[in-house]
Amino acid sequence: MTWNQWCLGVQRQTERYLSWRRTRKARKKERQKKKNPVLDWVEAILSAVLIVLVINQFLLQAYQIPSQSMVDTLRIGDRIFVNKLLYGPELLPGIAKLPGFRAPRRGEVIIFENPSYIPIGPVMDFVQRIVYMVSLSLIDIDRDEYGQPKHHFLIKRAIGMPGDRLRMNQGNVELLPPGAESWVSEERLKEQLGMRYQLR
Repeated sequence: MTWNQWCLGVQRQTERYLSWRRTRKARKKERQKKKNPVLDWVEAILSAVLIVLVINQFLLQAYQIPSQSMVDTLRIGDRIFVNKLLYGPELLPGIAKLPGFRAPRRGEVIIFENPSYIPIGPVMDFVQRIVYMVSLSLIDIDRDEYGQPKHHFLIKRAIGMPGDRLRMNQGNVELLPPGAESWVSEERLKEQLGMRYQLR
């Protein structure tokens, strides 16, 4: 094969590729002209919902504070974003978890499933979680017979850790860490850990 023949072959291949590309672009433009604008909007909305669901399921999610149990730090109705990667996100809601980077530490705000929560069924539970995630915690359709949210998740500060002993003393939580000689009140522990936050 001579140099001229090789150059002629490259030229033909380049022309074929450019012709194919031009035809493909023309077909794509024709398809877009025929596309219904309503379908275009539906496609965009579904894509956005899918992105929000993936972010909420595996990276971070917004939660609303359901009760006044954390007053001094958080008030009823406050919203917080939760880092799901730190302790390990769920693969599917309520089924399995991926490993996290570390375990919760004393004093950190954690979110956990309410042990007294009674689900309404697997399908409705799944639908409720999807609506809650997509609306960034603005819409909670999981309600009791009085129309109040059922609080599937609770938000608390981690006080007791593995190995600690806990007790209630006149309505106050006290704990005995491993190796300690005397019980420590929750309020004293908060002061030691610098967990006093004033409302603004």
